[in-house]
Amino acid sequence: MIGNTQKTKVLSDSYLYAKTDYSKEIFNYLMTADIIDKNSEAFADVLYEFTRRQISPVLLKVLKSNKVVLTIGKKAMPRLFKVFREADVKRGADDRVQKIFVDCTDLIAMDGGKYKCKNIQVLIAYIISAMTYVMYYAIPDKLLMNSTLTEAGTNAFIDMMIYLLGYLKVPVTYADNKDRMAYVLAMYYQRCILYKEDNDTIRQICKKLSKLEQRKADYLSTIFTSFFDDNPNCSIEAFIAEFARVFMNQEADEKSSNKLTSDAVVSRWMYGFGPGTVFGLEFFPAFAAILSDCYVGAYINQQNTIEKIVGNNVAKFTNTLLSLGSDNA
Repeated sequence: MIGNTQKTKVLSDSYLYAKTDYSKEIFNYLMTADIIDKNSEAFADVLYEFTRRQISPVLLKVLKSNKVVLTIGKKAMPRLFKVFREADVKRGADDRVQKIFVDCTDLIAMDGGKYKCKNIQVLIAYIISAMTYVMYYAIPDKLLMNSTLTEAGTNAFIDMMIYLLGYLKVPVTYADNKDRMAYVLAMYYQRCILYKEDNDTIRQICKKLSKLEQRKADYLSTIFTSFFDDNPNCSIEAFIAEFARVFMNQEADEKSSNKLTSDAVVSRWMYGFGPGTVFGLEFFPAFAAILSDCYVGAYINQQNTIEKIVGNNVAKFTNTLLSLGSDNA
């Protein structure tokens, strides 16, 4: 978009999406799904309950927006695609005109001529995710360069990954490994999930959040800045391979039962945080949804685990997101 300098990603270009190509499933869903008329009398009860329970006035605006389409399919989409951005292929929209689709197949149903929502908290969570998508592509500068959102999100990612790596028997607690790993994880979040170009602010945030001494921070910055520059579309697979090489002296062709791999990281992430969260390892709207879903209290993912690990940054991140939405969505 003109005026924005911050780059954005398309989910379909990510490594984790490409591992299982969902394009046919998404196309078939969109071609056969029914679209809910949000302005109809039949939807009035859902709209009333949503208005009564919403946690920010901006969410009603997002729900009513023409950019957001509520759908009911022949069968529900996988948990990875409850909210997604795609061209409106059924109505013949130009590919450049993308909309945010919300799969309400198992959430909203017609009953006696009226739509009924089984869990309004889940719908609220989905609409926050839709709002994030809208802002991500419309105002990436304001969203991804917000210092509070960046620090809260980076901290959350560090905490979630350190928790995960501990379960995979990575020596997190040995010497100063935790601080060193936190520095590198903070860099990955900003360079690959936020998709930022290299700059001094990234290193300052890494240093601040990891509390790593300057000499060691400079050393890791040199190694991983070079890695990210050489891998501009960095995948979680490439990053974990480099992470394991630096911290565990592990070579790519090494054969070992204790080898740290991206498959192990992805499997443990899905087990610990929920199978619908895995795109959050590479794609900002998906990572944001992990925290905002948790904040709403809809128990879409492994909420208790996420709350315990991330702590106050769940609220800090989501409140900032909602504030940005109120001003810009």
